[in-house]
Amino acid sequence: MTSLQAPKQSVSLHYAVSTDNGAVLPIKGQGTVSIKPDVVEDALRFVFSTREGSTLEVAISRTCFTIDCKTAGKISNLVTSEDKKLLLTLPGVRQPYWVSIDTNNQRIRYGKGEMLRGLMLLEYQWDDKPDCPVKTFSKDLREVDILGTVKDHLRVMQIPVTLDPPPTVIPTSAITMEIIAGNSASVVNDLPPVCQRLYANVAGPGITLNSPDFPEFAQAIQYSIVTDGALCNTKLKQKEAEFGYLRITLDTNMGDSPGQPYVLEIWPAGNGSPIHDHGEACAVIKVLHGQIQVSWFSSLDPNLLTPWGSMIAHAGDVTFLTPDYYQIHQLKNPSPKPGGDFCATIQCYRYPDTNDTHYEYFDYIEKDKIEHFLPDSDWEYLDFKQKIKEEWENAMAAAAK
Repeated sequence: MTSLQAPKQSVSLHYAVSTDNGAVLPIKGQGTVSIKPDVVEDALRFVFSTREGSTLEVAISRTCFTIDCKTAGKISNLVTSEDKKLLLTLPGVRQPYWVSIDTNNQRIRYGKGEMLRGLMLLEYQWDDKPDCPVKTFSKDLREVDILGTVKDHLRVMQIPVTLDPPPTVIPTSAITMEIIAGNSASVVNDLPPVCQRLYANVAGPGITLNSPDFPEFAQAIQYSIVTDGALCNTKLKQKEAEFGYLRITLDTNMGDSPGQPYVLEIWPAGNGSPIHDHGEACAVIKVLHGQIQVSWFSSLDPNLLTPWGSMIAHAGDVTFLTPDYYQIHQLKNPSPKPGGDFCATIQCYRYPDTNDTHYEYFDYIEKDKIEHFLPDSDWEYLDFKQKIKEEWENAMAAAAK
């Protein structure tokens, strides 16, 4: 009997490996190298080399961007550009720079921010001519050195930047050939193990806002948000505008996540979060009610406030983030205010198994500086649900009189 398996999505996620002293591409001729420099001297230089001494160098200064290769003692210039978007950013602005080597597809890609196709700024494609200088040795590139800055925040990924892993997650039972061809969703099996575990815990039909013991839960939350003096309304008025949402924790901090690992978040219409990261944690987010807009940013920096991409997730949708993908974002309920419906999400966090730091804060942008948010709780879930139920029943009884 022939065993049939669900087709596998074409984009897999790989953890980047941090290193302090240069790097080695895990697979010769392919991979992505990223660095987030504190200070750059004159130019930031990515130097890829073979054992025989051939080199490929990508150099970024404040006035010029170049790609050069050297083989058999001859230097060839492949790219020279003064395009401002390619150059080093202004002093004081911190963001990652990355270079992707892809021998299979005969290309070099360069970008700023996370190692994503959506953040690529330049692509150089070499040809098949026998005398093409980079073609003769590209498949043997292995050693990597970064010059012009201190080699911390240096990360290496074994795959080149090709297709971005889509932020929407679906189960293996939902994958189709059209989804693979369109690269329109990430199948859960391709997520890192930590994300797979989180997804397995919350993606099922039992993780829902309304339940048999309180089928009006969503309706009661909306009432509590918009009614003066009600539970949610009162709590929201006590919060700063940029934190105009509620955090209801489901369990306790086990020591493997920033704060409690499972959090029900309530987003009133028009409200959102500041731009923030997640302490190098992985996360899975499921929308339980309404809709949420997720916007992504290339770096957590007060000078970089324009998102490079966004999506709107609706009830039932699941999205994810990892230390390397979609880590810096902003959430906002796009429903009109006043009059719009609230959104409810369940946020699930966990550090990757390789993380031995466990940074407990979510860093966020407030005006012109970076602040630190220690994950807190407005209510414990069962207590919150009981209070909302009592408030709703009292309101319905009063309305019936």
